[in-house]
Amino acid sequence: MRHSTIKKGKYLINPDHNYVNRFLIDLKTFISYIQKFEWEEAPTKSVISLLSIEDIPKKKRAKADEIKYIPDEVWEQLVYHINQLSSDHIPIILLMEATGFRISDVLSLKIDCLVNQEDGWWIIGDQRKVSYKNHKVPISEEIANVVLAQQELTKKRSTSDTNPKKYLFPILKGKRMGNPISQDSIKLNLNKLANRCNIKDKDGEIYWFKNHAFRHRYGVNLINNGMNILHVQKLMAHASPEMTLVYAQIHDKTLRDEWEKARDNGAVRLDTHGEVIVADLAQQAEENGVELEWIRHNMDSIRLDHGFCVKSPKLHCDFLEQTLEPPCIKNNCRSFHVDKTFLGYYQDQISKMEADIEVYKKSGRLRSIELIEPKLKRYKELASGLLHTGGIFGLDKTRREYVGNEREKVMQNV
Repeated sequence: MRHSTIKKGKYLINPDHNYVNRFLIDLKTFISYIQKFEWEEAPTKSVISLLSIEDIPKKKRAKADEIKYIPDEVWEQLVYHINQLSSDHIPIILLMEATGFRISDVLSLKIDCLVNQEDGWWIIGDQRKVSYKNHKVPISEEIANVVLAQQELTKKRSTSDTNPKKYLFPILKGKRMGNPISQDSIKLNLNKLANRCNIKDKDGEIYWFKNHAFRHRYGVNLINNGMNILHVQKLMAHASPEMTLVYAQIHDKTLRDEWEKARDNGAVRLDTHGEVIVADLAQQAEENGVELEWIRHNMDSIRLDHGFCVKSPKLHCDFLEQTLEPPCIKNNCRSFHVDKTFLGYYQDQISKMEADIEVYKKSGRLRSIELIEPKLKRYKELASGLLHTGGIFGLDKTRREYVGNEREKVMQNV
């Protein structure tokens, strides 16, 4: 079906199947409404004969690269500036991100939506799009405290007249009194904040918020953190696994991007004497009996706060029980390396340690200084190495993966 260009406000747009689908469904709903109440303007013919199913194009399911979800860098900027939003909107945004509920379902939550069980806090609410009553998802204690505060505030402000349906986020005066807060007001104020506070995407463009992107963020994060796809489908109340599979495709692309980032950034490691040397990821993979193909597809699971571990999953970590400071650095672990994506971490840690040393000097805590100085020295060496090392560039297939009987030989030696 082809659609002509139409004018929407001051803009010309080319409506796609999804746009026409929404428009015709809204029109069908409107005609049904005015016929039900017998308005003079209502058509005499049945709405079914006016608009048949064949007239309404089916919505096309979005592909992975078409899904708009809020990436971490945008979410971090939003959290930093979130106190500039209306206090009525902040808990709604936090709940969208923490529950994966659609905006309409968050706004329809009731005051008694919060449940505390032996295994923690849960939010219960209806998923109206799929006619799923009392859907339940786990939330953190921090989010539970946000809901508790909102419950107390709503109970204090509202009455049975101003909030007869006991919504958690009601409008308490005006023409819409007793209804939930408007979806459009959330999106409008988010985008005003983005423009005012210069919230940008990875390309440096002002980010344009859509309410549903918070739900997509929730799904992508679940997959990125290793949750089984069937569990994600159940947690998000997807009617079919097709949408959940799209999140998995986004996850695969995310891992690939992380791999490319790690490959193209300069990296360093520690030798057996604790000296900082340039890291060769291919060599480390061979030393540890693990293919770079495995690393490429498991980047999230081996990324630590302070670097990457490329030890084979079949091998035991000798330093796993040591927790006082990063044992891979302290013990010069050959399976550990860092690239320039970790430079900010080391710079922050160096600043904190230098500030601590100044405090220790003033209070005469000489032993504390003795303990922290070796760690400071090592972190400075790593940061310096990251600043001056070259990049790890692309490898040919014979070096990137084991081929032929090499795979069997490696596995026999593990």
